[in-house]
Amino acid sequence: MMKLAKTTFFPVAKTSRKNMSTLSAEMPVADFVNQMNEKYADLHKKFEDNFWATKMDLKGNSVDELTRTKNEYNAFISDKSIFGMVKHHLENPDLTEREKKCLAIMEKTYKCYLQTSDEADKARQEVTSLEGNLAKDRNKMKLGYTDPKTGEFKEASSVQLSTMMSTNDDEATRKACYEGILSIPKFVAEPFCEVIKTRNKMAKANGYGDFYEYKIQTTEGMDKKRLFEILDDLESKTRPTLEKALKTLVEEKGEAARQPWNRGYMLAGDVLKKMDPYFPFDEAVSAWARSFAAMNISYNKSTMNLDLCDRKNKYSNGFCHWPVAPYIKPDGTSVPCVTNFTSLAQPGAVGSGQRALTTLMHEGGHAAHFANVAQPSPFHSQERAPMSVGYAEAQSMFLDSLVGDSDWIAKYALSKEGNPMPWDVIEQKIKQTHSYRVFGIRGMLAVPYFEKALYELPDDEVTAENILRIADEMDNRILGGPSSRPVLAVPHILADESSCYYQGYILAEMAVHQNRSHFLKKYGFLTDNEHIGPDLREAYWKAGSSEPFLNLVEKFTGTPLSADAMVEAISKPLNDRLERQKALYEKGLKEGAKFKATDDFMSILDMQIRLVHGDLVVATTEKNTFPECCDQYKEWIKGLNKDDK
Repeated sequence: MMKLAKTTFFPVAKTSRKNMSTLSAEMPVADFVNQMNEKYADLHKKFEDNFWATKMDLKGNSVDELTRTKNEYNAFISDKSIFGMVKHHLENPDLTEREKKCLAIMEKTYKCYLQTSDEADKARQEVTSLEGNLAKDRNKMKLGYTDPKTGEFKEASSVQLSTMMSTNDDEATRKACYEGILSIPKFVAEPFCEVIKTRNKMAKANGYGDFYEYKIQTTEGMDKKRLFEILDDLESKTRPTLEKALKTLVEEKGEAARQPWNRGYMLAGDVLKKMDPYFPFDEAVSAWARSFAAMNISYNKSTMNLDLCDRKNKYSNGFCHWPVAPYIKPDGTSVPCVTNFTSLAQPGAVGSGQRALTTLMHEGGHAAHFANVAQPSPFHSQERAPMSVGYAEAQSMFLDSLVGDSDWIAKYALSKEGNPMPWDVIEQKIKQTHSYRVFGIRGMLAVPYFEKALYELPDDEVTAENILRIADEMDNRILGGPSSRPVLAVPHILADESSCYYQGYILAEMAVHQNRSHFLKKYGFLTDNEHIGPDLREAYWKAGSSEPFLNLVEKFTGTPLSADAMVEAISKPLNDRLERQKALYEKGLKEGAKFKATDDFMSILDMQIRLVHGDLVVATTEKNTFPECCDQYKEWIKGLNKDDK
């Protein structure tokens, strides 16, 4: 098998060093725009290559190199002199439409990152270093649980601990896993203090009240007050449903179900085991690809690196990033996307197949979205501000929502023998979870309320003790008790690119339900609907950061974004949902999946896939057909050394 060396990341068109340093207000505007695009693409790729290397713990990775390339990238997109050139060229009365569009997104981007003083610039560099060190320490943290039967400490990732809490029959073991997860907040709280204070220092030096205000205005284009008007409305509308769900939980499952290590198990532990044979991990890649092909989703000649399996020292959260951001060049040719996509699957563990497939649908949705951005600058198609978090997450969350639809399950949740999941298993899952769907929404809500409280603390009150106290208070206030994943264990909070990010998931969830309702009214079905890919491409994906997210939602669905469809879904009577899902299941069985695993559908997806595990390239469509790659990956999984996961 091939080794994936650090130098094999895919290149973009080379830009001469001479051109890199000749940006000026006097140069022809077309040359200025083109050189800005090339410079941005070069710096973005260098940073992303190092981001991937450190998060995947590749050989030779360097936090110092990550910090250096991130600082260079940040310095470019916050350079006052370049911002002045952009403003100067925008005053040109003879701009073409392409030039106007490029300069407008450049101006918007610089406004997100421009440091208005030396103090702010220094603070940004300081926080980058602090974040890199915290990420390195967190990745190297000795995480696991103490086996209650033997007293032996067993190493396990946060994903493994969460999976065991949902599936292990022994309560003492589940509690030990929860205590293992609790070690994360205790480990990160102290070093996180300086990150919080330095982030606030940077934000205040730029004229914002705090870091949360800074992030919300630059990512979602709204102020903190407006955002929390929306979130407070959602919180108040879902609180009665939460209180009812907690009461029902105790009545149905007993008081022990309120314990954070028991809730997930008592809600789904039994049915997860019944579902598990119908989500074999080694079929997940094929099911995702066939499902997307059936929806006529194209990746426009992208290359995708997929690192799917969990292993020691690997970053503890799935993500999808783009070292090469796509755009359309002046001659009309496209720069195709390169995607780095990771999940934390544990082949053989109960629930690993379903988790892997859901993550593939989610991160694969991100990849499809960015691959289809059709704008004249990579500034439009990079995943950071001014890209709206809600906009980006709405695309991926819509596509992963299909995994919960009974017609999708009937077509794609098949045992190794090819048998579909029985209806009684799906029915049991719906009965066990429908009344408690509010827990997921409230779980998302806890994160922005927690982060808002952190960044509103005066510096002298930013202590590890206060951070842990506020985290506990927020879990109790928003969730009605301790969470199986304490809010400070959410990895997004620590990293710059995903901090103050979770409100985007909530806005996206609103859009998901609104978009589902629109598609169902228009077409009557979602699974294997060949119109979904083209419709999403035209309505959402092509725009990139060129249009506000809320405008896109309203134009597509005909109504402003609201929580109405989401609240209606979680409040629907159980029998109504069962009736609807049973009809979908029978329809799915009758139709079957549009594509078989052996069919040739890669011409629809139009991409190259590289299945990797850290430095190792396991299989690639650059050398084999897609079915051959899937077979190679299956064989590799069989021999995967458990100690290397």
